[in-house]
Amino acid sequence: MKRITELLIKRITLVSLLLTAYLNVSAQYYMNIQKTDGTNVEYRIADIDSVWFSIIEECDIENEKAREFLDNTDYSADTAYTVSNVLKYWKTSKGDRPAPVTISWEGTASKLIMSVSPDFAVLPDAQRMAAPAELSVSTSPQKVYNLIPGIKYYYKVLDASSNVIKSGCIRPVGPLRMIKDVASNVRDLGGWKVQGGGHIAYGRLYRGAKIDKITSSGKEIFLHDLNISLDMDLRGIKDSESDIKQIVSDADYLIFPVEKNLGRGTGNTQELYQKAIRTIIQYLSEGKNVYFHCAGGADRTATLAFLIEALVGVSESDMSKDYELTTFDSSNKRARNFGVTDTSDDSHIIYETITHLRKFGFPEISSINELTLRWAMTRHSDSVDPLTMDEINLLRSLLIVKE
Repeated sequence: MKRITELLIKRITLVSLLLTAYLNVSAQYYMNIQKTDGTNVEYRIADIDSVWFSIIEECDIENEKAREFLDNTDYSADTAYTVSNVLKYWKTSKGDRPAPVTISWEGTASKLIMSVSPDFAVLPDAQRMAAPAELSVSTSPQKVYNLIPGIKYYYKVLDASSNVIKSGCIRPVGPLRMIKDVASNVRDLGGWKVQGGGHIAYGRLYRGAKIDKITSSGKEIFLHDLNISLDMDLRGIKDSESDIKQIVSDADYLIFPVEKNLGRGTGNTQELYQKAIRTIIQYLSEGKNVYFHCAGGADRTATLAFLIEALVGVSESDMSKDYELTTFDSSNKRARNFGVTDTSDDSHIIYETITHLRKFGFPEISSINELTLRWAMTRHSDSVDPLTMDEINLLRSLLIVKE
Protein backbone atom coordinates (compact mmCIF):
# COMPACT_ATOMS: atom_id res chain seq x y z
CA MET A 1 0.00 0.00 0.00
CA LYS A 2 2.86 2.38 0.89
CA ARG A 3 4.50 1.72 -2.48
CA ILE A 4 1.23 2.40 -4.35
CA THR A 5 0.75 5.63 -2.42
CA GLU A 6 4.26 6.78 -3.30
CA LEU A 7 3.66 6.07 -6.98
CA LEU A 8 0.37 8.00 -6.90
CA ILE A 9 2.08 10.97 -5.28
CA LYS A 10 4.82 10.92 -7.94
CA ARG A 11 2.21 10.81 -10.73
CA ILE A 12 0.20 13.64 -9.22
CA THR A 13 3.42 15.70 -8.89
CA LEU A 14 4.32 15.03 -12.52
CA VAL A 15 0.85 16.02 -13.73
CA SER A 16 1.07 19.18 -11.65
CA LEU A 17 4.39 20.10 -13.20
CA LEU A 18 3.10 19.48 -16.70
CA LEU A 19 -0.01 21.59 -16.05
CA THR A 20 2.16 24.39 -14.70
CA ALA A 21 4.32 24.24 -17.81
CA TYR A 22 1.24 24.20 -20.02
CA LEU A 23 -0.11 27.36 -18.37
CA ASN A 24 3.17 29.10 -19.15
CA VAL A 25 2.92 28.37 -22.87
CA SER A 26 3.01 31.59 -24.83
CA ALA A 27 1.02 32.40 -27.95
CA GLN A 28 4.01 31.28 -30.02
CA TYR A 29 3.81 27.79 -28.48
CA TYR A 30 6.91 28.02 -26.33
CA MET A 31 7.28 26.94 -22.73
CA ASN A 32 9.75 27.67 -19.96
CA ILE A 33 11.31 24.71 -18.17
CA GLN A 34 13.51 24.99 -15.12
CA LYS A 35 16.78 23.10 -15.36
CA THR A 36 18.45 21.34 -12.44
CA ASP A 37 20.79 24.30 -11.91
CA GLY A 38 17.80 26.58 -11.33
CA THR A 39 17.96 28.47 -14.63
CA ASN A 40 14.97 28.70 -16.97
CA VAL A 41 15.21 27.77 -20.62
CA GLU A 42 12.56 28.37 -23.28
CA TYR A 43 11.69 25.50 -25.65
CA ARG A 44 9.27 25.00 -28.49
CA ILE A 45 6.50 22.56 -27.59
CA ALA A 46 7.28 20.57 -30.74
CA ASP A 47 10.83 19.99 -29.54
CA ILE A 48 10.09 18.96 -25.94
CA ASP A 49 9.51 15.25 -26.49
CA SER A 50 12.42 14.80 -28.83
CA VAL A 51 14.96 16.84 -26.91
CA TRP A 52 14.16 16.47 -23.22
CA PHE A 53 12.58 13.04 -23.07
CA SER A 54 14.55 11.25 -25.77
CA ILE A 55 16.35 7.98 -25.11
CA ILE A 56 20.10 8.42 -25.09
CA GLU A 57 21.60 6.21 -27.78
CA GLU A 58 25.14 4.99 -27.09
CA CYS A 59 27.44 4.75 -30.12
CA ASP A 60 30.78 2.94 -30.11
CA ILE A 61 33.34 5.13 -31.90
CA GLU A 62 36.36 2.89 -31.43
CA ASN A 63 38.25 1.19 -34.20
CA GLU A 64 37.25 -2.47 -33.85
CA LYS A 65 40.71 -4.03 -34.17
CA ALA A 66 42.32 -1.44 -31.93
CA ARG A 67 39.64 -2.12 -29.34
CA GLU A 68 40.34 -5.87 -29.50
CA PHE A 69 44.05 -5.18 -29.02
CA LEU A 70 43.44 -2.99 -25.97
CA ASP A 71 40.92 -5.37 -24.41
CA ASN A 72 43.11 -8.45 -24.81
CA THR A 73 46.50 -7.03 -23.88
CA ASP A 74 48.09 -6.57 -20.48
CA TYR A 75 51.84 -6.02 -20.23
CA SER A 76 51.92 -5.54 -16.46
CA ALA A 77 54.03 -8.67 -15.87
CA ASP A 78 56.50 -8.03 -18.71
CA THR A 79 58.87 -5.34 -17.50
CA ALA A 80 61.64 -6.86 -19.64
CA TYR A 81 59.77 -5.87 -22.84
CA THR A 82 60.01 -9.31 -24.41
CA VAL A 83 56.31 -9.55 -25.33
CA SER A 84 54.22 -7.68 -27.89
CA ASN A 85 50.66 -8.44 -29.05
CA VAL A 86 49.92 -5.61 -31.44
CA LEU A 87 50.85 -7.35 -34.70
CA LYS A 88 48.21 -10.00 -33.95
CA TYR A 89 45.50 -7.37 -34.31
CA TRP A 90 46.77 -5.04 -37.00
CA LYS A 91 45.39 -6.35 -40.28
CA THR A 92 44.71 -3.59 -42.81
CA SER A 93 45.80 -0.15 -43.89
CA LYS A 94 44.03 2.92 -42.52
CA GLY A 95 43.50 1.13 -39.24
CA ASP A 96 44.04 4.41 -37.41
CA ARG A 97 40.53 5.61 -38.23
CA PRO A 98 37.71 5.74 -35.70
CA ALA A 99 34.23 4.38 -36.18
CA PRO A 100 31.63 7.05 -36.93
CA VAL A 101 28.48 8.04 -35.15
CA THR A 102 25.76 7.32 -37.73
CA ILE A 103 22.51 9.27 -37.74
CA SER A 104 19.66 7.99 -39.91
CA TRP A 105 16.27 9.44 -40.83
CA GLU A 106 13.43 9.02 -43.29
CA GLY A 107 12.77 11.47 -46.09
CA THR A 108 14.87 14.23 -47.61
CA ALA A 109 16.74 16.51 -45.25
CA SER A 110 18.52 19.81 -45.53
CA LYS A 111 20.47 20.25 -42.30
CA LEU A 112 21.82 18.28 -39.38
CA ILE A 113 22.32 20.40 -36.29
CA MET A 114 24.27 19.07 -33.29
CA SER A 115 25.05 20.56 -29.91
CA VAL A 116 25.98 19.64 -26.36
CA SER A 117 23.27 22.07 -25.32
CA PRO A 118 19.67 20.75 -25.40
CA ASP A 119 18.41 24.14 -26.57
CA PHE A 120 20.91 24.09 -29.49
CA ALA A 121 22.46 27.37 -28.41
CA VAL A 122 25.34 28.64 -30.54
CA LEU A 123 28.46 27.91 -28.50
CA PRO A 124 32.09 29.04 -28.87
CA ASP A 125 34.60 26.44 -30.06
CA ALA A 126 35.89 25.85 -26.54
CA GLN A 127 32.42 24.69 -25.43
CA ARG A 128 31.25 22.78 -28.52
CA MET A 129 33.09 19.58 -27.50
CA ALA A 130 33.86 18.86 -31.20
CA ALA A 131 30.18 18.90 -32.21
CA PRO A 132 29.76 20.05 -35.82
CA ALA A 133 27.32 22.92 -35.27
CA GLU A 134 25.60 22.48 -38.64
CA LEU A 135 26.05 20.08 -41.54
CA SER A 136 24.40 20.21 -44.94
CA VAL A 137 22.77 16.85 -45.61
CA SER A 138 20.24 15.32 -47.99
CA THR A 139 19.74 11.59 -47.90
CA SER A 140 20.17 9.35 -44.89
CA PRO A 141 22.46 8.38 -43.17
CA GLN A 142 25.06 10.92 -42.08
CA LYS A 143 28.36 9.84 -40.49
CA VAL A 144 29.86 12.10 -37.85
CA TYR A 145 33.45 11.73 -36.62
CA ASN A 146 35.70 13.03 -33.84
CA LEU A 147 33.08 13.29 -31.10
CA ILE A 148 34.21 12.89 -27.48
CA PRO A 149 33.40 9.72 -25.50
CA GLY A 150 30.98 10.17 -22.63
CA ILE A 151 29.51 13.48 -23.85
CA LYS A 152 25.80 13.80 -24.62
CA TYR A 153 25.17 15.31 -28.05
CA TYR A 154 21.71 16.50 -29.04
CA TYR A 155 20.79 16.54 -32.70
CA LYS A 156 17.94 17.40 -35.00
CA VAL A 157 17.52 16.79 -38.70
CA LEU A 158 15.66 19.54 -40.57
CA ASP A 159 13.99 19.62 -43.98
CA ALA A 160 14.22 22.54 -46.41
CA SER A 161 11.46 24.35 -44.50
CA SER A 162 13.30 23.91 -41.17
CA ASN A 163 10.77 21.36 -39.95
CA VAL A 164 12.21 18.74 -37.61
CA ILE A 165 12.31 15.34 -39.34
CA LYS A 166 14.08 13.59 -36.50
CA SER A 167 15.81 14.53 -33.28
CA GLY A 168 17.46 12.72 -30.44
CA CYS A 169 20.45 12.37 -28.16
CA ILE A 170 23.56 10.27 -28.63
CA ARG A 171 26.52 9.50 -26.38
CA PRO A 172 29.74 8.16 -27.96
CA VAL A 173 31.52 5.49 -25.96
CA GLY A 174 35.22 4.66 -26.07
CA PRO A 175 37.49 5.24 -24.33
CA LEU A 176 39.96 5.35 -27.26
CA ARG A 177 39.45 8.47 -29.36
CA MET A 178 41.11 8.44 -32.76
CA ILE A 179 40.83 11.56 -34.94
CA LYS A 180 39.92 11.58 -38.62
CA ASP A 181 40.78 14.04 -41.43
CA VAL A 182 43.61 16.01 -39.79
CA ALA A 183 46.63 13.78 -40.48
CA SER A 184 47.55 10.13 -40.09
CA ASN A 185 47.99 8.46 -36.70
CA VAL A 186 46.15 11.19 -34.77
CA ARG A 187 44.57 10.44 -31.43
CA ASP A 188 43.51 12.17 -28.25
CA LEU A 189 45.64 11.48 -25.16
CA GLY A 190 42.40 11.51 -23.19
CA GLY A 191 40.82 8.41 -21.72
CA TRP A 192 43.85 6.65 -20.27
CA LYS A 193 43.25 5.72 -16.64
CA VAL A 194 45.60 7.09 -13.99
CA GLN A 195 46.75 5.71 -10.67
CA GLY A 196 44.63 6.87 -7.77
CA GLY A 197 41.47 7.03 -9.87
CA GLY A 198 40.35 9.07 -12.83
CA HIS A 199 41.58 9.43 -16.38
CA ILE A 200 43.33 11.91 -18.66
CA ALA A 201 40.90 14.57 -19.88
CA TYR A 202 39.72 14.45 -23.46
CA GLY A 203 40.26 17.33 -25.84
CA ARG A 204 43.38 18.87 -24.29
CA LEU A 205 46.34 17.04 -25.83
CA TYR A 206 46.52 15.45 -29.28
CA ARG A 207 49.37 13.42 -30.76
CA GLY A 208 49.95 12.49 -34.38
CA ALA A 209 51.93 12.81 -37.59
CA LYS A 210 52.94 15.92 -39.52
CA ILE A 211 50.09 18.00 -40.90
CA ASP A 212 51.82 19.10 -44.11
CA LYS A 213 49.02 17.72 -46.30
CA ILE A 214 46.10 18.94 -44.22
CA THR A 215 43.11 20.12 -46.28
CA SER A 216 41.01 23.23 -45.75
CA SER A 217 38.31 21.13 -44.07
CA GLY A 218 41.03 19.50 -41.98
CA LYS A 219 42.14 22.94 -40.81
CA GLU A 220 38.56 23.68 -39.78
CA ILE A 221 38.56 20.50 -37.68
CA PHE A 222 41.99 21.35 -36.25
CA LEU A 223 41.11 24.92 -35.27
CA HIS A 224 37.41 24.73 -34.47
CA ASP A 225 36.26 21.18 -33.72
CA LEU A 226 39.43 20.29 -31.79
CA ASN A 227 40.05 23.92 -30.82
CA ILE A 228 43.84 23.50 -31.03
CA SER A 229 45.93 26.59 -30.25
CA LEU A 230 49.46 25.21 -30.57
CA ASP A 231 51.11 23.12 -33.28
CA MET A 232 54.18 21.70 -31.50
CA ASP A 233 56.65 20.35 -34.07
CA LEU A 234 59.26 17.88 -32.78
CA ARG A 235 61.05 17.56 -36.12
CA GLY A 236 64.53 18.90 -36.68
CA ILE A 237 67.97 17.47 -37.23
CA LYS A 238 67.06 14.44 -39.33
CA ASP A 239 64.22 16.06 -41.27
CA SER A 240 64.23 18.16 -44.41
CA GLU A 241 64.33 21.84 -43.53
CA SER A 242 61.77 22.59 -46.22
CA ASP A 243 59.23 20.37 -44.41
CA ILE A 244 59.55 22.20 -41.09
CA LYS A 245 57.24 25.17 -41.37
CA GLN A 246 53.98 26.55 -40.05
CA ILE A 247 50.98 25.00 -41.79
CA VAL A 248 47.96 26.33 -39.87
CA SER A 249 48.43 30.09 -39.75
CA ASP A 250 45.78 30.70 -37.09
CA ALA A 251 47.51 28.44 -34.55
CA ASP A 252 50.76 29.10 -32.72
CA TYR A 253 53.74 27.16 -34.06
CA LEU A 254 56.78 26.13 -32.01
CA ILE A 255 59.68 23.85 -32.95
CA PHE A 256 61.43 21.50 -30.51
CA PRO A 257 63.96 19.61 -32.69
CA VAL A 258 64.45 16.46 -30.62
CA GLU A 259 65.97 13.17 -31.76
CA LYS A 260 64.41 9.70 -31.61
CA ASN A 261 63.93 9.19 -27.88
CA LEU A 262 65.73 9.65 -24.60
CA GLY A 263 67.91 6.58 -25.03
CA ARG A 264 69.08 7.35 -28.53
CA GLY A 265 68.98 11.12 -28.54
CA THR A 266 72.18 13.14 -28.33
CA GLY A 267 73.00 16.77 -27.70
CA ASN A 268 70.20 18.70 -26.00
CA THR A 269 67.46 16.10 -26.48
CA GLN A 270 66.61 15.73 -22.79
CA GLU A 271 66.38 19.47 -22.21
CA LEU A 272 64.14 19.87 -25.27
CA TYR A 273 61.70 17.31 -23.89
CA GLN A 274 61.69 19.18 -20.58
CA LYS A 275 61.05 22.46 -22.42
CA ALA A 276 58.27 20.85 -24.47
CA ILE A 277 56.52 19.62 -21.31
CA ARG A 278 56.88 23.04 -19.68
CA THR A 279 55.37 24.69 -22.77
CA ILE A 280 52.46 22.25 -22.75
CA ILE A 281 51.80 23.07 -19.10
CA GLN A 282 51.79 26.78 -19.97
CA TYR A 283 49.28 26.37 -22.80
CA LEU A 284 47.01 24.04 -20.84
CA SER A 285 46.99 26.44 -17.89
CA GLU A 286 45.75 29.15 -20.28
CA GLY A 287 42.90 26.90 -21.42
CA LYS A 288 44.56 26.19 -24.77
CA ASN A 289 44.75 22.77 -26.45
CA VAL A 290 47.96 21.38 -27.96
CA TYR A 291 48.80 19.13 -30.92
CA PHE A 292 52.32 17.66 -30.85
CA HIS A 293 53.90 15.65 -33.65
CA CYS A 294 57.06 14.66 -35.45
CA ALA A 295 57.02 13.16 -38.96
CA GLY A 296 55.03 9.95 -38.49
CA GLY A 297 53.88 10.49 -34.90
CA ALA A 298 55.68 7.30 -33.90
CA ASP A 299 58.95 7.82 -31.99
CA ARG A 300 59.66 11.40 -30.92
CA THR A 301 55.93 11.96 -30.50
CA ALA A 302 55.63 8.67 -28.61
CA THR A 303 58.48 9.63 -26.27
CA LEU A 304 56.83 12.93 -25.34
CA ALA A 305 53.47 11.19 -24.87
CA PHE A 306 55.14 8.52 -22.73
CA LEU A 307 56.77 11.13 -20.48
CA ILE A 308 53.54 13.07 -19.99
CA GLU A 309 51.52 9.92 -19.32
CA ALA A 310 54.12 8.69 -16.84
CA LEU A 311 54.11 12.01 -14.97
CA VAL A 312 50.31 12.02 -14.57
CA GLY A 313 50.15 8.37 -13.47
CA VAL A 314 49.25 6.17 -16.45
CA SER A 315 50.40 2.58 -15.94
CA GLU A 316 53.48 1.27 -17.74
CA SER A 317 51.33 -1.36 -19.47
CA ASP A 318 48.95 1.27 -20.85
CA MET A 319 51.83 3.50 -21.94
CA SER A 320 53.21 0.58 -23.94
CA LYS A 321 49.80 0.06 -25.55
CA ASP A 322 49.53 3.72 -26.50
CA TYR A 323 52.97 3.47 -28.11
CA GLU A 324 51.92 0.38 -30.07
CA LEU A 325 48.64 1.90 -31.30
CA THR A 326 50.74 3.71 -33.91
CA THR A 327 50.98 0.32 -35.67
CA PHE A 328 47.36 0.71 -36.80
CA ASP A 329 48.50 3.59 -39.02
CA SER A 330 50.08 0.78 -41.13
CA SER A 331 53.03 2.92 -42.29
CA ASN A 332 54.66 2.85 -38.85
CA LYS A 333 54.75 -0.58 -37.22
CA ARG A 334 55.77 -0.22 -33.60
CA ALA A 335 56.13 -3.16 -31.21
CA ARG A 336 57.44 -2.73 -27.70
CA ASN A 337 59.85 -5.67 -28.07
CA PHE A 338 61.69 -4.26 -31.12
CA GLY A 339 65.39 -4.53 -30.37
CA VAL A 340 64.83 -6.82 -27.38
CA THR A 341 63.65 -10.20 -28.68
CA ASP A 342 62.70 -8.98 -32.16
CA THR A 343 65.88 -7.63 -33.74
CA SER A 344 64.47 -7.38 -37.26
CA ASP A 345 64.00 -3.64 -36.76
CA ASP A 346 66.19 -1.95 -34.19
CA SER A 347 65.57 1.64 -35.28
CA HIS A 348 62.41 2.20 -33.25
CA ILE A 349 62.88 1.10 -29.69
CA ILE A 350 60.71 2.33 -26.83
CA TYR A 351 62.80 0.07 -24.62
CA GLU A 352 65.71 2.48 -25.07
CA THR A 353 63.63 5.15 -23.38
CA ILE A 354 62.77 2.75 -20.56
CA THR A 355 66.44 1.81 -20.16
CA HIS A 356 67.42 5.46 -19.99
CA LEU A 357 64.77 6.31 -17.39
CA ARG A 358 65.91 3.39 -15.25
CA LYS A 359 69.24 5.18 -14.80
CA PHE A 360 67.43 7.46 -12.36
CA GLY A 361 67.06 4.92 -9.55
CA PHE A 362 66.39 1.38 -10.84
CA PRO A 363 66.29 -1.28 -9.35
CA GLU A 364 65.75 0.42 -5.99
CA ILE A 365 62.87 2.23 -7.67
CA SER A 366 60.89 0.02 -10.05
CA SER A 367 58.00 2.36 -10.85
CA ILE A 368 58.45 3.95 -14.27
CA ASN A 369 56.25 6.80 -13.05
CA GLU A 370 58.62 7.58 -10.19
CA LEU A 371 61.66 7.18 -12.42
CA THR A 372 60.17 9.62 -14.95
CA LEU A 373 59.48 12.07 -12.14
CA ARG A 374 63.14 11.90 -11.15
CA TRP A 375 64.22 12.39 -14.77
CA ALA A 376 61.93 15.42 -15.11
CA MET A 377 63.29 17.04 -11.95
CA THR A 378 66.94 16.48 -12.86
CA ARG A 379 69.05 19.23 -14.44
CA HIS A 380 70.45 17.94 -17.73
CA SER A 381 72.18 21.16 -18.82
CA ASP A 382 72.99 24.65 -17.61
CA SER A 383 70.61 26.21 -20.12
CA VAL A 384 67.30 24.57 -19.09
CA ASP A 385 65.89 24.40 -15.58
CA PRO A 386 64.43 21.05 -14.55
CA LEU A 387 60.72 20.75 -14.01
CA THR A 388 59.58 21.50 -10.49
CA MET A 389 57.13 19.53 -8.37
CA ASP A 390 54.75 22.49 -8.53
CA GLU A 391 54.80 22.36 -12.34
CA ILE A 392 54.20 18.61 -12.38
CA ASN A 393 51.33 18.91 -9.91
CA LEU A 394 49.87 21.65 -12.11
CA LEU A 395 50.12 19.33 -15.12
CA ARG A 396 48.27 16.66 -13.17
CA SER A 397 45.53 19.05 -12.08
CA LEU A 398 45.06 20.25 -15.66
CA LEU A 399 44.90 16.78 -17.21
CA ILE A 400 43.37 14.42 -14.65
CA VAL A 401 39.61 14.05 -14.45
CA LYS A 402 38.51 12.35 -11.25
CA GLU A 403 35.76 9.75 -11.58
